[in-house]
Amino acid sequence: MKQDLTFYALAKQSALKLACICISMMIFSAYGEESVQFKVVDQKGNPVANAVVSAKGEPKNQTAQMAVMDQINSQFSPHVLVVQKNQSVRFPNSDNIRHHIYSFSQPKPFEIRLYKGEGSNPVTFEKPGVVVLGCNIHDQMLGYIYISEHEITALTDENGVATLSTQANQFNVWHAKLSTSNSERITISRDTAVSGAQLVELNLLEEKKPEVKRRKFSRKFSPGGR
Repeated sequence: MKQDLTFYALAKQSALKLACICISMMIFSAYGEESVQFKVVDQKGNPVANAVVSAKGEPKNQTAQMAVMDQINSQFSPHVLVVQKNQSVRFPNSDNIRHHIYSFSQPKPFEIRLYKGEGSNPVTFEKPGVVVLGCNIHDQMLGYIYISEHEITALTDENGVATLSTQANQFNVWHAKLSTSNSERITISRDTAVSGAQLVELNLLEEKKPEVKRRKFSRKFSPGGR
């Protein structure tokens, strides 16, 4: 009887140890998937949508799928598209009118001439950076493609909130209105004392479409630059 009780006690002790190990592994796993949340506002305290928050690291989805930058109601949709380096983007035109989109940005100068529907072949973005999109017909059209490299990224929603799954302590924040060059980023550090979303304030400029003369535009992409 005494031996049975001893065996039972040892078995119970082993079970408790195993349970502790399992709980520790679960905690470690949760820590490995630790997330951090930011709320981005402007200088007036208004939430800022379409800000890109990034940290060094490799995204989980290493096989980048085809991304889509549509044109709906004479606007680029989405307004800001985040892709990985070497990822390709389709530019369908869902409007019943033609568009002539272009970019002069250094990471990827290109144009897709007058078209409706699916348009031309996808465009591959081989260099990191920010590409500003415009339409040579509709001046109000303005969009951005943020090409990341070795980064974990998140885009703020309409409430200015972005969540990243990372243990990083340093982050970059980009927004089209941060500078006239459309490429400036600010660096922030994780505030471990904050419970919940960490507040980030940006001093934003007015968003303006790059001034491009049509004749200059035609020369830019014509054979021989004429």
